[in-house]
Amino acid sequence: MRNLSFSKSDSNLSIRRKAILEDMERYGELLEEYTRTSKDEPDNPDIWTDIGQVLFLLERYDEALEACDRAIQIHPENAVAWNAKGITLHSLERYSEALEACERSIQINSEYSDAWNSKGNALNCLERHEEALESCNRALLIDPEYSDAWNNKGNALNCLERYDEALEAFDKAILLDEMSAGKET
Repeated sequence: MRNLSFSKSDSNLSIRRKAILEDMERYGELLEEYTRTSKDEPDNPDIWTDIGQVLFLLERYDEALEACDRAIQIHPENAVAWNAKGITLHSLERYSEALEACERSIQINSEYSDAWNSKGNALNCLERHEEALESCNRALLIDPEYSDAWNNKGNALNCLERYDEALEAFDKAILLDEMSAGKET
């Protein structure tokens, strides 16, 4: 999970434990760890963002949205929390609201490739494919090896009936995913 930010105030041991739980996809236990940490640091927006992302992985979207909103309430300029909110709203099929959250994330940090990619994804769902393509291209300018952005670019190109370009984008996404999987083993 690319976006987990782990609280800077956690001890190194706690950070390593959370990383291991994440790698093992033991999200229930990971949520317990963050919940314990949130009791010690209830005003830490990074913890609430992380809780939101774990709840998202557990497909508990309404609770994930509440956690993201809590992070944003504590620190309104948290680009990661705004993007996490956008992704969660997207999963709830609230695409216009997802787009607004992603745009807010980009206002805060215009070099945040995840937010540009999430914006492209929301725009695709709103059938605004040219704009989606622009957002995906922006994400790829920031991070040319971002496989999800290549995939979303392929989706936009496919919807625009630019099939050869779509296949190239999908091939690039597959190649990057394979390369990433090779690094993990």
